[in-house]
Formats: sequence, structure tokens, C-alpha cells
Amino acid sequence: MKFSELKGKKIGICASGGLVSLFITQRLKEEGVAYDQFTVDIGQPGDEGHDYCAGNIDLMQDTKVIDLREEIAQVFLQAVRAQAQYDGGYWNTTGIARAVTVKGLVAALREQQCNVLAHGAVHGGNDEFRFTYYLKMFAPEILPFSPWEDPTTAERFRSRVAMSDFVADADQTLMLGKAHHSVDANLGGVSHENREVELLSNPTDSVTPIMGVRVADSPDRPERCSITFKHGLPVAINDVELSAHGAIAMANQIAGRNGVLLKNVLENRMNGTKGRGLYESPGLDLLGTAARHLFQATVDKDGWELLRFLSPFIARQTYAGRLYDPATQTAISSAEELTANASGVVEMICFKGSYTVDRVHDYAKSRFTAQQFRFAHGGQKWITEAVA
Repeated sequence: MKFSELKGKKIGICASGGLVSLFITQRLKEEGVAYDQFTVDIGQPGDEGHDYCAGNIDLMQDTKVIDLREEIAQVFLQAVRAQAQYDGGYWNTTGIARAVTVKGLVAALREQQCNVLAHGAVHGGNDEFRFTYYLKMFAPEILPFSPWEDPTTAERFRSRVAMSDFVADADQTLMLGKAHHSVDANLGGVSHENREVELLSNPTDSVTPIMGVRVADSPDRPERCSITFKHGLPVAINDVELSAHGAIAMANQIAGRNGVLLKNVLENRMNGTKGRGLYESPGLDLLGTAARHLFQATVDKDGWELLRFLSPFIARQTYAGRLYDPATQTAISSAEELTANASGVVEMICFKGSYTVDRVHDYAKSRFTAQQFRFAHGGQKWITEAVA
């Protein structure tokens, strides 16, 4: 589909503040095509947040904001409960964001009678497939559109620098450092991509974390925190009851100030190639570590083995843009059932980017998870605790 073919249609732009979504906006204005801009609030930190973008980018001042913070938090905590990490310990923060974004946009697109969704995903990449797949699943009557479907546009703008210059000419207030560095951020984490990162021979020190401080700049004293779980999900931190969004937000604060580890990931992409990126997800790392240790105490042997089988399947499906497929949802439901008795308190020590379990207490017990003692009962024989 070309830009000229969009005339007479109502376009909904998934506006993120990123270079390509701003580029689409300016190209539609140039072509005289009607559009509405939608941005989702999925907990983007700092300069990536919708408030910052609306206040500092002229091209985004009429954007309609859809609050999906609690929705995306619930999906992230499902991943934590399932221990569903993709290559290199990646919590699928981008893949989950695309799924929640498209599902959450559908009602607003229909309300505004939009019959096309324009997005800023890179042509031929993972996100382009995710947008198309989820849109077909939740709103098959709405067509996806990428600017690179128009061959004249692809010819005219051969690089991100050319796109950046085009956008900057239209929006003098915009600070365009995004031509050389791509950031995708949300409540769960941040992904970084740039030319230096793509080359394996380059170090990772060109990237500064967004969700906290570098490990070298973190405090020299450990910080303790307690995380209370109920049925495999965190419900309180330091005795403060929290929603799903609140739990991840507080975990991000605690973990972030104690040093953010940038995961150096060479991930297996959907098309069979490999791509290098740097990922930060301090809060999910903290919660995931705590959950894993609690599961070791509360999930029976066979259940733990099955959960470890389901974890990579859920992670692969989520990465592949199939989070809401029946098989994936069944696996997620199974993880929920397997961890139904995973309730208790996990005391954590955060120090220099590491999260260590100090102790687990007040946890649910069953005859399948009864603990054996030796030295606590004289050391001459093993004694199995009595569980009602």
C-alpha cells in the first residue's frame, strides 16, 4: 500500500515518539491524509513517556493517550510467574509491549472509525510481524500500514538520518538524537540498539541505562527488601500492598538504584538470523529471582520440572508474536495452576546489580514439598517435617 492509496481512509497512528512514528505523521500531513494519533501509556520511563513527548514534540501534541499500565504489568507478572525468559535472560519486554499495545488500541481505533493502523516498526523485522499478526487477530477489518510499503518513500528516504532531517524540518522543537540510537522502553524494561551495539567486536559501554544507575555508580552498601507473593504473584514489597503495576514500579526503583545490569544479548530472531541488543529490566530481574526461589520451596518436584519445560515455550511464543495464541495461553494457565501454592515472603539483598535471596519464610507447605532436616534434629538421621 502506498501513501497515495491512503487518501479517503482514516488512519490511526501508533505514536511512540520514536523517529519512524513521527516520520509517518509528517508524511501523512505532507500527503493531506486524515489521521488520528494514539499513544499507549505502558509505563515508559523519563524522556520516553507520553507526557514528555506531548510537551516537547509538536507532532505529538494532539495524541490520544490510552492507559495500559495495569494491563501490561499483569502480563509481565505472568511471565515472571512462568519464568518465561528468552535468549540471554530477556523478559520479552518489547514483544509483550506490542501484544498489549495492539490489543489495547483496537477499541479506540474503532471508536474513531479508523480503518488503517500505521506503525513505526522496521520493515522486515520482528515488530512488523507482531503488529500485523495481532491486528489480524483482534481487528481483522483494520489494515496495518508501514511507510516502507511505499517504494517511492523508501527511495526518497534511504536512511534514518534522512528521515530525521525531514522530521526536524517540520518540528523545530524536537531534539533528534534518535537517528543513531533506537530505544524501546516500557514499565518492564528498555532495549537499546545502535550501530556500535550491533557489532560484536564493540564493547557495551556506549550505552547508559535509563532505569537506574550503572553498577559502578551504585551504593557501596547492600539494600534489603522483602517481597510477598500470593499464588505465584508479588502482592507487596516491604509490607506495602501493591497492584501489578505498583509492584513492578517499586521493584524497578529498588533494583535500579542498586545498579542496572545491561544484558548483552545475541538473540535468535524470527527470520532465522541473530541480532545483538542490550536490555535492562531491573525490576523484573529482582521479582523473577525471588519468585524462582519461592517456587523451589513451594512447587512439587514434578510440577517444577513441568514449569521449567513450559518456561522456554512461553518465552519463544511471546517473542514470536504469538502471546495470545491458544497454545501459549494454555501454557500460561498451566504455569498459574502449578504455582497456585506459591505463597510466602522472600527476603532479598540488592547490591551492585545482583539480587540475592537471603531467606524465605511464611511460605505454603504441602506433603509434596515437605522439607527434610538432619542437623536440626541431632545430625544422625534425616527427619521429614510433618505437614497437615
